[in-house]
Amino acid sequence: MKKMLSLMIVCIFVFGGFTVSARNSRPNLPYTTAYFDDDAPEWQVGDTWTYKIDSIIVDYDQSGQKILIDGSIDDFTWKVTDTSGDYYTVSISGKLTATYDIYLASQTLTLHLVGSFKPTLTRLVGVIQFTKSSLQVHDISLQLKGISSAKINSIPFSIPLFFKLVTEGDLSDDFPLLVFPMSTPKLWNMPDLQLAMSSTFGGLFGLIQIPFTVGVHYSFIPFAFICLNKEDVTVGAGTFNAYKITSLIGDYFEYYYAPTVGNIVKFDVILTNGEAHGELKSTNYQ
Repeated sequence: MKKMLSLMIVCIFVFGGFTVSARNSRPNLPYTTAYFDDDAPEWQVGDTWTYKIDSIIVDYDQSGQKILIDGSIDDFTWKVTDTSGDYYTVSISGKLTATYDIYLASQTLTLHLVGSFKPTLTRLVGVIQFTKSSLQVHDISLQLKGISSAKINSIPFSIPLFFKLVTEGDLSDDFPLLVFPMSTPKLWNMPDLQLAMSSTFGGLFGLIQIPFTVGVHYSFIPFAFICLNKEDVTVGAGTFNAYKITSLIGDYFEYYYAPTVGNIVKFDVILTNGEAHGELKSTNYQ
C-alpha cells in the first residue's frame, strides 16, 4: 500500500473528513460503552469540519512522470452538501502553500516546471462520495487551479503560469478507512483494489495540455487495519476521547476518530511516495 501518488492523494484527502457519528435522538440519555460502541453514523447537510495539514509531501516518479510537492494546506474544509441517493456527497476546499518540481512528458511535448503555489492565487476544490451504509470512500474528484510563478525548462527567470490540474479517481472497490460498528479491539481487511487516476496539466493560456494516467493494483491484505484502544487526543479544536487506528503491518497510517466530534481529529500518513500530517481546527458539528 505504498507505491502510487494516486493512493497517496486518496489517503490524504479522505483523512480530512472521513466520517461523522450518529445524531442521538435522545440527547439527555447518558452515553454508555459496549463492545459494539458506535454504529454507522448519519450525516446532515451543512455539517463542516476544518483542518490544518501542517505537512504534505508528494514524491512521485513513475512512467516518465515526476512530481515533487512540499507544502501545507490551511483551512482545509469539508462540507456535507447532499444526503440523497445511496451516497453522501462532501465538498472540499483548502488554501495550498507549496513548492513544486514537476516533469511531465507526452508523445508530443515534454514540460519541466519549478515553482510555487500561493494560497492567494491557488484554488483547491473537490468532491468525495461516501457510502451511506458504512462511510467508505466510493469516489473522489479533485481540482487545483490558479496562477503560479514558475520556471519552464531552460528559461532562466520565473514567469506567471496559468494552470489547471484535474484528477478523477476511479476505485474498483470502496475504501474502508473505518468499519462500523466501531469498537475496541477490532481488525479489518484491505480489499482487492484497482485504482486508476487520470489528470491533465494545462498552462500558458491553454497552449499546453498534457494528459497522463496512473494506475495500480493492490492485492487483498487481511487485517490491514487495527483499532486497539481509545485515548485522549489534544488538537486545535480541543481535547477528545478518540479511537486510535493504525496499519497492522508497517507504520503507514495512524489516525484518531472521536465520536463526540463525529470525525477524524488527527492523522499521520507516511507512504513511500509521500506523507501528510494534520489535525482538526474547528467544526460546527453538535
